[in-house]
Amino acid sequence: MTFHTLGDRQNPAVLLIHGMMCTGKDCEPYGKCLSDRYFVIMPTLDGHGNDGTDLLALEDEVNKLVGFLKENGITSLALVQGSSMGAEIALAVIKKLIDEKIPFKRAFFDGGPFFHFSPLFRAFMKKKFESLGKIFDTDDHDAAYSAMINHPFFRFIAKDKAEQYEPIIRSMAQERRHYSKKTIKNMVRICYKCDLPVFSEETQKKLIFFFSDVEPARKSRKRLMKAYPAAEYRDIEGYSHCGYQSVFPKEYAEMLEKAINEL
Repeated sequence: MTFHTLGDRQNPAVLLIHGMMCTGKDCEPYGKCLSDRYFVIMPTLDGHGNDGTDLLALEDEVNKLVGFLKENGITSLALVQGSSMGAEIALAVIKKLIDEKIPFKRAFFDGGPFFHFSPLFRAFMKKKFESLGKIFDTDDHDAAYSAMINHPFFRFIAKDKAEQYEPIIRSMAQERRHYSKKTIKNMVRICYKCDLPVFSEETQKKLIFFFSDVEPARKSRKRLMKAYPAAEYRDIEGYSHCGYQSVFPKEYAEMLEKAINEL
């Protein structure tokens, strides 16, 4: 795992956790908009960069993220934000912060697929994501972009709004990336075998779950509402999975800052 940061370390800290097959750099468009008022931490999860690591387990990622905070003297967080798979990691980070008595003000989960599916379904999804991962194992950036934007599974996720993903896919395609079979397997495990920690009502009130009205991940909302009835649930129309942050990063950052200041 590697870490990229922006802003003054003396400012309140925010942790932005990227989604599957992205990197911390892909959080920069909205992270930069926060960096004049916050210390912005943008990790690149194991198996997602070119540091020779594999993604092994949710617990490993959480321990490394919280370990970074401790090693750098960060004693509280203004915000924990996660996108897609990163939202599920962010939820586990919240549990760890509580266990370690590290206070946080707000948590924002964008498009998290908080499902708990069968091994058979996870095996099916592993094949799908293996085919996506191979797209980026090339030095031809334009070919990688074209292959991704036209991939049938990606277009299912994007619905009719694939163009909203152009900035982030072009960013993903800027350097050759290899996703090992071990990494893909554990990506799918994190995404589709999600256990929901038990939180107090006080903690639940700090949580915001954010979905597009048409994205497949929104189907996990019913499960979330049963587990966290005191949390806040927000929908947005006109965007696909995590599409708002990609198209309007400045406005997205403003929404995150407003969420921090609401409590």
